[in-house]
Amino acid sequence: MANTGVTVSDDVINHFNEMKLKRIQPKFVVYKIEGGLIVKDTESESANFDDFLSSLPPDDCRYAVYDMDFTTTDGRPGNKLVMVAWAPDSAKVKSKMVYAGSKDALGRSLVGISTKITATDLSELTADIIADACRKFA
Repeated sequence: MANTGVTVSDDVINHFNEMKLKRIQPKFVVYKIEGGLIVKDTESESANFDDFLSSLPPDDCRYAVYDMDFTTTDGRPGNKLVMVAWAPDSAKVKSKMVYAGSKDALGRSLVGISTKITATDLSELTADIIADACRKFA
Protein backbone atom coordinates (compact mmCIF):
# COMPACT_ATOMS: atom_id res chain seq x y z
CA MET A 1 0.00 0.00 0.00
CA ALA A 2 1.27 3.47 -0.83
CA ASN A 3 1.57 6.31 1.66
CA THR A 4 -1.69 7.69 0.28
CA GLY A 5 -3.68 4.65 1.38
CA VAL A 6 -4.58 3.86 -2.23
CA THR A 7 -4.32 0.21 -3.28
CA VAL A 8 -4.46 -1.51 -6.64
CA SER A 9 -7.60 -3.49 -7.43
CA ASP A 10 -7.10 -7.22 -8.00
CA ASP A 11 -9.06 -6.83 -11.25
CA VAL A 12 -6.44 -4.34 -12.49
CA ILE A 13 -3.60 -6.77 -11.74
CA ASN A 14 -5.40 -9.72 -13.35
CA HIS A 15 -6.33 -7.66 -16.43
CA PHE A 16 -2.74 -6.45 -16.80
CA ASN A 17 -1.39 -10.01 -16.57
CA GLU A 18 -3.79 -11.11 -19.31
CA MET A 19 -2.63 -8.17 -21.43
CA LYS A 20 1.04 -8.96 -20.77
CA LEU A 21 0.54 -12.57 -21.84
CA LYS A 22 -1.31 -11.39 -24.98
CA ARG A 23 -4.49 -13.27 -24.02
CA ILE A 24 -6.38 -10.02 -24.50
CA GLN A 25 -5.40 -7.39 -27.05
CA PRO A 26 -6.14 -3.85 -25.86
CA LYS A 27 -3.71 -1.26 -27.21
CA PHE A 28 -4.11 0.80 -24.07
CA VAL A 29 -5.84 0.76 -20.69
CA VAL A 30 -6.50 3.89 -18.62
CA TYR A 31 -6.81 3.67 -14.83
CA LYS A 32 -8.22 6.05 -12.23
CA ILE A 33 -8.40 6.24 -8.45
CA GLU A 34 -11.89 5.68 -7.14
CA GLY A 35 -12.78 5.11 -3.50
CA GLY A 36 -9.19 4.38 -2.44
CA LEU A 37 -8.66 1.82 -5.22
CA ILE A 38 -6.92 2.05 -8.58
CA VAL A 39 -9.51 0.73 -11.04
CA LYS A 40 -9.84 0.46 -14.82
CA ASP A 41 -11.37 3.56 -16.41
CA THR A 42 -11.28 2.80 -20.16
CA GLU A 43 -9.55 0.52 -22.62
CA SER A 44 -9.33 0.35 -26.39
CA GLU A 45 -7.95 -1.82 -29.15
CA SER A 46 -7.49 1.22 -31.38
CA ALA A 47 -3.93 1.55 -32.69
CA ASN A 48 -4.49 5.26 -33.32
CA PHE A 49 -2.26 7.16 -30.86
CA ASP A 50 -4.66 10.12 -30.92
CA ASP A 51 -7.39 7.87 -29.49
CA PHE A 52 -5.09 7.15 -26.56
CA LEU A 53 -4.40 10.84 -26.02
CA SER A 54 -8.09 11.72 -26.19
CA SER A 55 -8.85 9.14 -23.48
CA LEU A 56 -6.77 11.16 -21.00
CA PRO A 57 -8.83 13.92 -19.35
CA PRO A 58 -7.44 17.45 -19.81
CA ASP A 59 -8.10 18.44 -16.19
CA ASP A 60 -7.61 15.30 -14.07
CA CYS A 61 -4.89 12.75 -13.44
CA ARG A 62 -4.82 9.18 -14.71
CA TYR A 63 -2.51 6.21 -15.11
CA ALA A 64 -2.30 4.26 -18.33
CA VAL A 65 -0.59 1.23 -19.80
CA TYR A 66 0.17 1.55 -23.51
CA ASP A 67 1.23 -1.40 -25.70
CA MET A 68 3.98 0.29 -27.73
CA ASP A 69 5.31 -1.14 -30.98
CA PHE A 70 8.63 0.39 -32.02
CA THR A 71 11.79 -0.29 -33.99
CA THR A 72 15.02 -0.78 -32.05
CA THR A 73 18.17 1.16 -32.89
CA ASP A 74 19.47 -1.84 -34.83
CA GLY A 75 16.27 -2.17 -36.88
CA ARG A 76 14.47 -5.02 -35.09
CA PRO A 77 10.76 -4.71 -34.32
CA GLY A 78 10.10 -4.31 -30.60
CA ASN A 79 7.13 -4.19 -28.25
CA LYS A 80 6.89 -2.98 -24.66
CA LEU A 81 4.14 -2.23 -22.20
CA VAL A 82 4.67 1.36 -21.04
CA MET A 83 3.21 2.84 -17.86
CA VAL A 84 2.15 6.47 -18.20
CA ALA A 85 1.42 8.74 -15.25
CA TRP A 86 -0.71 11.60 -16.57
CA ALA A 87 -0.84 14.67 -14.29
CA PRO A 88 -1.84 17.75 -16.30
CA ASP A 89 -1.01 21.18 -14.89
CA SER A 90 -4.73 22.01 -14.87
CA ALA A 91 -5.56 19.15 -12.46
CA LYS A 92 -6.38 19.94 -8.85
CA VAL A 93 -3.40 19.92 -6.50
CA LYS A 94 -4.94 17.24 -4.26
CA SER A 95 -5.49 14.96 -7.25
CA LYS A 96 -1.89 15.42 -8.41
CA MET A 97 -0.59 14.65 -4.93
CA VAL A 98 -2.67 11.49 -4.54
CA TYR A 99 -1.74 10.19 -8.00
CA ALA A 100 1.95 10.99 -7.50
CA GLY A 101 1.96 9.27 -4.10
CA SER A 102 0.20 6.18 -5.46
CA LYS A 103 2.22 5.77 -8.67
CA ASP A 104 4.76 3.41 -7.09
CA ALA A 105 2.03 1.13 -5.76
CA LEU A 106 0.71 0.64 -9.29
CA GLY A 107 4.20 0.25 -10.75
CA ARG A 108 5.10 -2.46 -8.22
CA SER A 109 1.82 -4.30 -8.83
CA LEU A 110 2.16 -4.38 -12.61
CA VAL A 111 5.12 -6.74 -12.86
CA GLY A 112 6.78 -6.52 -16.26
CA ILE A 113 6.65 -2.77 -16.85
CA SER A 114 10.16 -1.62 -17.76
CA THR A 115 9.36 1.79 -19.21
CA LYS A 116 7.62 4.49 -17.20
CA ILE A 117 6.75 7.99 -18.35
CA THR A 118 5.32 10.92 -16.41
CA ALA A 119 3.63 13.64 -18.46
CA THR A 120 2.06 16.96 -17.49
CA ASP A 121 0.95 18.05 -20.95
CA LEU A 122 0.52 16.57 -24.41
CA SER A 123 3.90 17.83 -25.62
CA GLU A 124 5.53 15.39 -23.15
CA LEU A 125 3.44 12.48 -24.39
CA THR A 126 4.01 11.76 -28.06
CA ALA A 127 4.51 8.45 -29.85
CA ASP A 128 8.12 9.46 -30.58
CA ILE A 129 8.87 10.18 -26.91
CA ILE A 130 7.42 6.82 -25.85
CA ALA A 131 9.29 4.96 -28.61
CA ASP A 132 12.56 6.67 -27.62
CA ALA A 133 12.02 5.65 -23.98
CA CYS A 134 11.39 2.06 -25.09
CA ARG A 135 14.58 2.00 -27.18
CA LYS A 136 16.67 2.77 -24.09
CA PHE A 137 15.74 -0.63 -22.63
CA ALA A 138 15.54 -2.67 -25.84
